[in-house]
Amino acid sequence: MAIATFVESSYGTPAARSLIYRTWWFELLWALFALNLLNNFFRFKLYSKEKLTMGIFHVSFLIMLLGAVITRYIGYEGLMHIREGKSAESIISTDDYFSASFNGEVKEKRVIFSEITPKQFSAKFNDNGASFKVKAVGYIENAVRQPIPSENGEPVIDFVFSVPGVKGMQSYNIRRGDGVNFPGFSVTFGAGEKATIRFFSEGSQLSMVSEVVLEEMAMATQDKVKFNAGDTIPIKKMFLYGYGDIRFLVRNFYENATFTAVKSQQGETGENAIIVKISDGVKEKTVPVFGHPSVVGDTLKVPLSEGNLKLAYGAKRIKVPLSLFLKDFQMEKYPGSNSPSSYASEVVLNDESEGLSKNIRIFMNNTLTYKGFKFFQSSYDQDEKGTVLSVNHDFWGTWITYFGYLLLTLGIILSLLNKKSYFHVLVKRLKTTQIAKVVVGLVLLMSALSVSAQSGSAGTAIPTVNKAIVEEFSKVWVQGPDGRIEPMSTLASEVVRKVSRKSKLYGKQPEEVMLSVMAWPEIWQELPIIKVSNKQLATDLGIAGKYATIKQLFDEQGAYKLMDRVMAAHNKTPAFRNKIEKEVIYVDERVNIFFMLMRGGLLAMFPTGNYEDPWLTPGSTTLGMPAGDSIFIKNGTQLMVESILGQKNVEALQVVNAIGKYQQKFGEGILPSESKKGIEILYNKVNIFKRIFPYYLLFGFLLLFVLFINIFRQKLMPVWLKGGFLAVIILAFIGHTIGLVARWYISGHAPWSNGFESVVYVSWAAMLAGLIFGRKYFMVIGTAAVLSGIGLFVAHLSWMNPEVTNLVPVLKSYWLTIHVAIITASYGFIGLSAFLGILVLILISLRTKANSDKVGRFITQLTTINEMSAMVGLYFLTIGTFLGAIWANESWGRYWGWDPKETWALITIVLYSFIAHMRLIPSLKGVYNYNLASVIGFASVLMTYFGVNYYLSGLHSYGKGVADGIHWAVPVSFGVLAVLIIVAWIRDSNFQKTVEEAGG
Repeated sequence: MAIATFVESSYGTPAARSLIYRTWWFELLWALFALNLLNNFFRFKLYSKEKLTMGIFHVSFLIMLLGAVITRYIGYEGLMHIREGKSAESIISTDDYFSASFNGEVKEKRVIFSEITPKQFSAKFNDNGASFKVKAVGYIENAVRQPIPSENGEPVIDFVFSVPGVKGMQSYNIRRGDGVNFPGFSVTFGAGEKATIRFFSEGSQLSMVSEVVLEEMAMATQDKVKFNAGDTIPIKKMFLYGYGDIRFLVRNFYENATFTAVKSQQGETGENAIIVKISDGVKEKTVPVFGHPSVVGDTLKVPLSEGNLKLAYGAKRIKVPLSLFLKDFQMEKYPGSNSPSSYASEVVLNDESEGLSKNIRIFMNNTLTYKGFKFFQSSYDQDEKGTVLSVNHDFWGTWITYFGYLLLTLGIILSLLNKKSYFHVLVKRLKTTQIAKVVVGLVLLMSALSVSAQSGSAGTAIPTVNKAIVEEFSKVWVQGPDGRIEPMSTLASEVVRKVSRKSKLYGKQPEEVMLSVMAWPEIWQELPIIKVSNKQLATDLGIAGKYATIKQLFDEQGAYKLMDRVMAAHNKTPAFRNKIEKEVIYVDERVNIFFMLMRGGLLAMFPTGNYEDPWLTPGSTTLGMPAGDSIFIKNGTQLMVESILGQKNVEALQVVNAIGKYQQKFGEGILPSESKKGIEILYNKVNIFKRIFPYYLLFGFLLLFVLFINIFRQKLMPVWLKGGFLAVIILAFIGHTIGLVARWYISGHAPWSNGFESVVYVSWAAMLAGLIFGRKYFMVIGTAAVLSGIGLFVAHLSWMNPEVTNLVPVLKSYWLTIHVAIITASYGFIGLSAFLGILVLILISLRTKANSDKVGRFITQLTTINEMSAMVGLYFLTIGTFLGAIWANESWGRYWGWDPKETWALITIVLYSFIAHMRLIPSLKGVYNYNLASVIGFASVLMTYFGVNYYLSGLHSYGKGVADGIHWAVPVSFGVLAVLIIVAWIRDSNFQKTVEEAGG
């Protein structure tokens, strides 16, 4: 499964499914897993009264596997496309098929072609007593049709043109009877339809008739000839023709041609080609069969001696026992942006057999279910006049699987309550473990841990903006790039962080930085504020350190040094850009943001009164607005800047207040509440998550250090010191909780919808787990505090995006709160387990015969808590994963699709299930082995969370951030951990030998 996710990332989903997910041996492995579950059910008597709760848990997996089998072999999926005012009564299969037919004999097979699995189809036919074979031998993804001369072909024009509004030259191969249609420009070849240009041919001569005056230009000599409308014009190859801004030429004309397939050099075409070989043992012919995934394929006719061989590749049409009429497709967007907030289809369900006609509204996370079919809002046409519904027919597979999920949850809950379950055995073991209390005196004086402001002589020349102006300016509403309406405080924080990767610059808060850049741009252009992360790029630009000034990025003539490199980087597909090219794009973005800020282009502060219109920026030209308001939009902000420059603070404040009044006048009904504004500004100023992680780290490490020292010193810790440690960590946890609640209120959705939020939430869950399990065991609290501190530190690294953003439509569901909350909480418990494992390995490394009693008790205690935390984490992860499957099924009709995220979640469940059962395997049980496994197993969680989000592709792309390679700290950490594991193994082996010898 792990290999499949990397295959999918490198070669596409079809390759992963063809090589692994849809193979017989992969299904055999699952069958063996089911047999193993069944065997263990009877072997360990999980049907007995004492073990029935765990029996229910294990049986649930058998039922889920049964549901999966039914889904795999009986259920099917498809797409239904409907235009407004039209009906549809069939679906297009999501599976692709290849069919070959000859003289009424049809052979069809479901296929999953990819460039590494092209041989998916083979069939034999009889042709007048002789047999011939049809075999797929190649596959070209993103193929283009290339005409080649052929005696049995048809006339084809190799046509190239350019029209206004469409980037670059467009190439088309036009067959007789076909045409090309663009606004203001249409072409036909041998068809009777009216068109701007009509081509016709007589033998090898191609001619055209134009409805407009045309100009012909010889590209070699630049000589020009004009033709009147209606003239018959003999076509000359590679001569340029045009009128107005439209240009076209005929690159080639084939009197008789067929098409071969070649891979596109221009990126995605959406069309693929299957290379098919037709052979009778003596002669063979190779032909390309073109097709689109999830589109019904065109039939290709190949003439043979006794008839035509018909080949087709693509989806097939499946009739459904109902029809849907689309009355209206509705799109809601975030105010003033093109970002969709939600979309819905108003349809009429018609079933003549039942005499039924019913109005239905289908929208994201709200499905239509009828006669075993479920219809989901999937996509829409770009003109917003049509809808695309995904359709699922899997009644029994779905409900049997859901029943398995129900038994799974029931089994977990009952197991936690069952007094004879292994979890309660661990609880009893923990209660009976006598923990020697430790004592040492330590006085801690803590100064403020907030990040110090950037200082330096370079910033001393920046004038100060009046605090009252800055404060009022921070309260002004502004529309962010994604359409979200937010306080200026939020936009300022995002802008400063994007440009410099810092929270403030030269001791100035972000709001003051924004005003200062607009007022004194010449000063800021000479300050090193543009972050350049790549050392090689910095060297190329002549920059010392990690920051460049704006002036350093332009030469003496004022030419932008990065221009050519930016264009070259953008011309490459993202997957093929190297680190320097990625950094060039990031630096260019930071430079553009600076100039937009300098000119006020980022400050979309002026609503138009129309809900759907984007807000206007200073200096914008307005139409249809009162003259006074238009003048204010055009000149108001500049007046504010001039007042700041002239130190006319009262006048500047009046302009800022006038902007607020303008917003109330034209934005009434869409502006958030004043209370939300106040809390968001406070949230930005406090920056609670960045402020508390040093406390977590410092006090967590100090607590662990003190406890480690006292294991060997045999002293007791004063109650006041113990209470001091606990109080600081609990205060940090309370601040952590308040920060999450505030972010929830500000964003309007649960704060775990993107990478930053979920890391913050996992850190919170880890600390919660530590407080639950560490009420009497301070080493657990210290470990959890360190883990939470590291989590919050990671959340504030440069590749994490802490912006508060709007939700994409699929995330607008109560399932976001349920599924993500549970599954990310599981990471906290499993993370605590891993860190406890590291702690135990350290203790094992320090254990000697002399301190074995003292250290051994701590090892037993921490291992027990480790097992409990891992077990709770495994339960949460399992429930969360399968709740996510329900969400997926309710959102887009598939409860399991082998997306990399869900696949790695399943891998983690399987891995931790094995770790939890290691105690039952004689050769693997033991304290060292278990703690080692809990540490190594956490790598799967890291892959599930970070690896998939930042290095693989999939449906969970809305959780992605930007990670450029692997940070140096990762391999260093793994190296240190590897040394610890080896040392602990050597010390544990020597200790066990000593014990055995002493016992002998």
